[in-house]
Amino acid sequence: MDFPRELRNEVATIGRDITIPSYGGIMRVTDDTLLSRGGGRGLKIYDDIERDCHAYAVLQKRKMAVIGREWQVDAASTSRLDKKAADLVRAQLHNLSGDVPDDEILPQVSGFDAVCLNLLDSLLKGYAVGEIMWTTDGAEVIAAEVRARDQRRFEFAVGNNGYRLSLKTWESLIPGEPVPPRKFIVQSFGAKDGSPHGIGLGSRLFWPCFFKRQDITFWLSFVDKFAGPTAVGKYPIGTDEGGKQKLLNALAAIASESGVIVPEGMIIEYLEAQRSGSIDSYEKLARYMDEQMSEAVLGETGSTNQSGGGGSRARDEVGNSIRLEIVKADADLQCAVLNATLVKWITLLNLPGATPPRVWRDCSLAEDLKSRADRDKLICDMGFKPSLKYITDTYGGDWTEKAEVGANNVGVIHELPLQKPGTASFAAGVEIDAADRITAQLGAKSLPIMDGLITPIRKLVMSAGSLEEIRDGLLGLYGEMNPTDLVGLRVRLPSCQVELSEPEGKVEASHDKMLVGDRDALEIVRFLTLGGGGR
Repeated sequence: MDFPRELRNEVATIGRDITIPSYGGIMRVTDDTLLSRGGGRGLKIYDDIERDCHAYAVLQKRKMAVIGREWQVDAASTSRLDKKAADLVRAQLHNLSGDVPDDEILPQVSGFDAVCLNLLDSLLKGYAVGEIMWTTDGAEVIAAEVRARDQRRFEFAVGNNGYRLSLKTWESLIPGEPVPPRKFIVQSFGAKDGSPHGIGLGSRLFWPCFFKRQDITFWLSFVDKFAGPTAVGKYPIGTDEGGKQKLLNALAAIASESGVIVPEGMIIEYLEAQRSGSIDSYEKLARYMDEQMSEAVLGETGSTNQSGGGGSRARDEVGNSIRLEIVKADADLQCAVLNATLVKWITLLNLPGATPPRVWRDCSLAEDLKSRADRDKLICDMGFKPSLKYITDTYGGDWTEKAEVGANNVGVIHELPLQKPGTASFAAGVEIDAADRITAQLGAKSLPIMDGLITPIRKLVMSAGSLEEIRDGLLGLYGEMNPTDLVGLRVRLPSCQVELSEPEGKVEASHDKMLVGDRDALEIVRFLTLGGGGR
């Protein structure tokens, strides 16, 4: 196929991008906040943001929500080589920083989660850099550590089709020394133009943190001025400098001493500051800035900021779902970077012919088992029975099927001798009394009749398209049920007889005979068909 060349080649390359400033072949940052407020400190101003307790809390919550998800490695295919590659990568990620070199007391990072946490610094600063420490064990090339590096030590040199990472050293500050391939991991965040510098949350958090600090500075001055009166010292005209200094010392001692003395003729008074307007303006402004930080980092405020009147459950559930969507996006972004770098390089250096596996984090929500149980119970009440495998897979734990006795075993129980309560047992040691035996025989003898009554219900359930259709259909079938066939049904035991007859809707009982009327027979139908829903 003759494929046009202009469709294959990249036209709007980074090297030709007029919106990205460069100097000496080095890409300049496009973060306006960093350019206007960075001064000579650069990304260090974003480190200061984490000194704010609220900013640190919401950033940690976002990072830890990613780290807290379990990770796993999936093979690219079912081939033997691809499965071997997945096992190799999985083992190396589990053993990151497992061995401490002889010349170090402790490794700089510990485990795969710590590596991910360091790379998530890109959320705040726009990008993060990690250096892979490779080693060998026989024929295997091992990624022993991934050490976090300060972003200020690196530059990005402009290339024709992209960029390359350069390390700034004393020998080469600009443009820096090119780094070897398969050595450094760069995770970028927030850039809209493909710039590797990214635009982190620090660009959004800087101003709320700045305004909050200014607000608290004035708030502290306000408290200092109005929390207690100002001491005023008065000295007579003609007092020399030594006397004036004694008075100043006495005023200074008022804050820490229980009593002071002054020379005769000098007076100390308290001046009450007069205030007007709302006195909680500083607190409202500080809390508003906290809310802005929460929205910028988490996309919601319900999990970190609550008003005095309490929260709304519906609002908080919506806010939490938004936060979880952000967590999944962060996890997917990071896993894509790791799959394109660390995972790929481990595979290529050890098994060149294998397709690299995929590492990912499970960010799915845990199912509400109570809602599932309520739904399963409703389905069981309709006449269905879940399998043991379904129960185990859904609810976990070790389950066995419950032994069924009484009317549920009507197909196998026909005639049982009457015994005293608590003395007879059957069905794996389950004790039954006379009432249970009467119920069992009554169920056995009524089984053919009940089949005729339940069959229309079963057909309705199997053909219905919704629960509402089943509900409405059951109401119609109930009026058509005819319990006449149950009248005259007899159950005989050695010392007791149960007879279903029609004594004008009354129930009569004696030791020798119990008569159940037509109305009560209908209640038995209701009980048996609706799972105990009758009287």
